[in-house]
Amino acid sequence: MDALIGAALPAARWLHLAALLSGLGIEAFRLLSQGPLATTPGGQQLLHRLSSCSRLSLILALAGGAVWFWLQGSAMLGRPLDNLASVAAIAETRFGEVLLARAGLLVLAGLLLRGEGAARTGALLLMTIAALLQSLLGHGAATGFWTTAALGLHVLAAGLWLGALPPLLAVCWLLPAQAPLFARRFTPLGLACVAVLAATSVLQLQELVGTLPGLMGTAYGQLAIVKIALFGGLLLLAAANRFRFVPAAATSGSARALTLSIATETGFGLAIVAVAAALANEPPAIHEQPTWPFALRPVPAFWDDAYLRDGLFRLLTPVAIALALFATALSLRKLRWPALLAGAIALAFVQIPPWRPYVVAAVPTSFQLSPTGYAARSIATGRDLFQRDCASCHGADARGRGPVAVAQSVWPPDLSAPLIAGRPGGELFWSIRHGSGPMPPSAQLDGAAIWSLIDFIRLRAGARIFSPPEMRWSGAVRMPGFVARCADGTLVTPGSGAPLRVWIERDARGAGARVQVDAAAESCPVEDPEPLAAALAEVTASTTAPALVLVDANGWLRRAFKAEDSAALDMVASEFAEIRRRPLDGAALHH
Repeated sequence: MDALIGAALPAARWLHLAALLSGLGIEAFRLLSQGPLATTPGGQQLLHRLSSCSRLSLILALAGGAVWFWLQGSAMLGRPLDNLASVAAIAETRFGEVLLARAGLLVLAGLLLRGEGAARTGALLLMTIAALLQSLLGHGAATGFWTTAALGLHVLAAGLWLGALPPLLAVCWLLPAQAPLFARRFTPLGLACVAVLAATSVLQLQELVGTLPGLMGTAYGQLAIVKIALFGGLLLLAAANRFRFVPAAATSGSARALTLSIATETGFGLAIVAVAAALANEPPAIHEQPTWPFALRPVPAFWDDAYLRDGLFRLLTPVAIALALFATALSLRKLRWPALLAGAIALAFVQIPPWRPYVVAAVPTSFQLSPTGYAARSIATGRDLFQRDCASCHGADARGRGPVAVAQSVWPPDLSAPLIAGRPGGELFWSIRHGSGPMPPSAQLDGAAIWSLIDFIRLRAGARIFSPPEMRWSGAVRMPGFVARCADGTLVTPGSGAPLRVWIERDARGAGARVQVDAAAESCPVEDPEPLAAALAEVTASTTAPALVLVDANGWLRRAFKAEDSAALDMVASEFAEIRRRPLDGAALHH
């Protein structure tokens, strides 16, 4: 049953959305072209046919919506919708409310389509609202206001552009002599829709895909690439229509090439809607761990390297100038040849840098992020696993001098070295899971256990750069994660935008911890303080946890005090003021 629903859902969603966009586009085309068509031989007959197509589109949209409602509801309940109670339960969800509201709008629009003039304009307005409601049915509904609004505008622009292609194709087929006129009449609307589609696509990519790994390494991102490629094909066809096929049809009187181009454009549009329907079945890339598909990956933060940045400038600046000149040549006929010549000259100044410095070796998990949040409990689990499985070779302190290391031909690496711990977490994950050099694969460990091991390795790296005399770290060290619950129910975690004072206490009952947020009067007890105390003892290279640590707003450990009497109030206040004023860059946090 689940497999059937999974396969049928995208098809039902595609039918519903394609029919809705078709009806919207047909009515928009009728509104733009009704005057000229009414006075054109055969135009009145075409208008009647388009009216029939509009009504048929609404019927198909309602049918597709009903199937979508049933399939989605069955998936949500885990069983078929076979009684009124289950249908009512789905109708009370946000999905049900929005889809039923859209169905009501489409029914009203269908009734108005039986009239003329203002009634048809009202029907177009109702279909516009129905299209905008798509923003509350997809992934955009779970994002911020602007992304939700962008999704609604995206669907509306798609309907006005792609939905108008079938009636434009009908004009080319039935009234070829009038095709150039109507194509030019449609051009301003098409250009506006393309601009909206491009802008809203960028916003959706930022919010739902996020990064290059998300685009290349997830099912959602790969479908988004297909959609972008199809959109690029649509743009090329639209440009060919505007600059080649429409002028040729006006000159020769034959619209055969223009008809073929618009038919292809219509096919691309249907394919884009199908990909959009499939995208709704996939979780957004930002919520998935990407699987990097290439053997190389870009160097992180290469823009901060002066040499690499200069190489890109030498490549991209002439290319950008040339593209601007070529665009000028296409849009301004009087400047066509001078602009083309200047663009060719600009391309002569392109300097292609060597590609190798911009990439490094990659593994499939290179861009995967730890799900543990670097929590103190995860570090404790990683410490136990390390002592059980890894200390014999790497040593209890992870420095690579375990009791059996001397028998090996090559000393195990020092896992506490900052260079090792600074590697992307996904690459450490791959090395532990699949082995590296003489180290065997850890097939017996699940993913959560490996991420806990990585947390412990990072903690040991922090201990390496801690100076006991100064009670400071010489680099960026992340505070182990914890949760404190205040009396008013507020939860406090490190890195949440405010500097923290964290006190560690120990008595006969065990460890305790409390945290104070910035200048707040209240100190809040830390839940599960024992692993936090153990982690702070480890990261300060001590057998016991410090009495007080100071954490900046971005979650970095900045200063520790061994005992309560060493934390003089004026010294703590001075250190805390500096931490508040100059937090470390949160973008450098390990994941």
